[in-house]
Amino acid sequence: MNRNSLIAIPIAAFTLTALCGLYAGSSTSGAQQTALDTVAIIGVTVVDPGSAGPSARDQTIVVSNGRIMAVGKRSSTVIPRGARRVMAQGKFVIPGLWDGHVHFMNTGSTALPLLVAHGVTSVREMGGYIDSTRAWQARMRSGTLVGPRIVTPGPILESPRYLQRVRERSVRDPRIGLRILPYRLGVVDSVDARRAIDSLVKLRVDFVKIRTAASPEALYAILREARRAGLKVAGHDAAVVSLRNAVDSGQTDVEHGFLPPLSRHAKPLRDSIYRKFAERGAWYTPTLSVSRAVMLSGDSAMKAIFSDDAVRGDARRPFASPWLLEWWRMQVEERALDTSSTRAAEGQEYYRSTTNDVRNMRDAGVRILAGTDAGSVLVYPGFSLHEELQLLVEDAGLTPREALWAATVGPVQFVGLEATVGRVAKGQVADIVLLEADPLRNIRNTRRIFAVMQAGRLHSRKDLDLMLEGVRREVSR
Repeated sequence: MNRNSLIAIPIAAFTLTALCGLYAGSSTSGAQQTALDTVAIIGVTVVDPGSAGPSARDQTIVVSNGRIMAVGKRSSTVIPRGARRVMAQGKFVIPGLWDGHVHFMNTGSTALPLLVAHGVTSVREMGGYIDSTRAWQARMRSGTLVGPRIVTPGPILESPRYLQRVRERSVRDPRIGLRILPYRLGVVDSVDARRAIDSLVKLRVDFVKIRTAASPEALYAILREARRAGLKVAGHDAAVVSLRNAVDSGQTDVEHGFLPPLSRHAKPLRDSIYRKFAERGAWYTPTLSVSRAVMLSGDSAMKAIFSDDAVRGDARRPFASPWLLEWWRMQVEERALDTSSTRAAEGQEYYRSTTNDVRNMRDAGVRILAGTDAGSVLVYPGFSLHEELQLLVEDAGLTPREALWAATVGPVQFVGLEATVGRVAKGQVADIVLLEADPLRNIRNTRRIFAVMQAGRLHSRKDLDLMLEGVRREVSR
């Protein structure tokens, strides 16, 4: 595990040029309050996604040096002299949220503050430009960039056949190759697998990401070498071996919908896959947000992103960077000739099937992670995590507590940081989100953010609005 990407991150402003002027004169802004300061959050209700018990009411949380120093009843918790007091009666606190599937190489850097402004204090970046990621992490540690804690696999492992198809497509549109090829590693056999995993170890990645595999030999070799290196493996269903065999051989996490619709895959076989996941302790990240988006035909997707109605009427659209919109345009143009209703009908069938799988996997004891595939078409960074939580509850049947677990405790367990983050408890890094209403009553209440604290630095609602305004200005240049 790469400690450099997991340490508590001191946060100041997402770019000095974009936000210093906005923060000037605000005596309560996160830009002036440091992670070393002592803050007391008074009278709040603490929601614990990892417990089945009732929420703890009328609590005081004391934070100093970036960590939670005390949590207890308001009447008995001592507040240090000089602490900044945040009166939070009627508010609810949850651990900082994680988006378990983000692609910064698609979103661009403006997604970093956008995520924090939506209460996402950590992300699992699922493959991208490792040099950019490391540069951002260094700037976040130095305080010149606001963004979430990032765990990353670095380059994605692929079948060389897939990479060759990308090169062929790039003859028509060179932008495709420039966007995809720099952060992919082709693996054709066991020799390539050892070389690839050794290179990832040198890059100090946090886990391994597989998207496609050349053959059963290549996939098993990657899993074997990752196990030797002590790295977990997340990825798509590579389809060269059965999913049960992949999980049995060490694939730790499976991303996206992976089974054909119910009408094409017998229930006993599905049940055996669910049981295998549970037996092996594997994870499932369904990314329902992107599953809904891909059912749109090319012309429908184009209208949803680039029409005048979308530009004026979609509250998320002003925060989409030119870099992100260029990627979306490339993706949508490939669907442009598809104007039929067939894609939508098939997409809806797959989506219903996937939500059924989520429900059944939950019932079988499989651990679910909340991830969005942020950066994919119509999956807006920050906004989409709250949409994912809503879909997990309203469409897939998870309880609000289970959905919150999938975005807080679950990802922390995946990366092995239970002793550091993921709970509102003494000794934990102070990553917390203050909400105006109880998320256990209605999961949509995660959107009602009163304040965000990351590694002890408090961003008030005013600070978050300024952060959003800074992003909006940055992307509109």
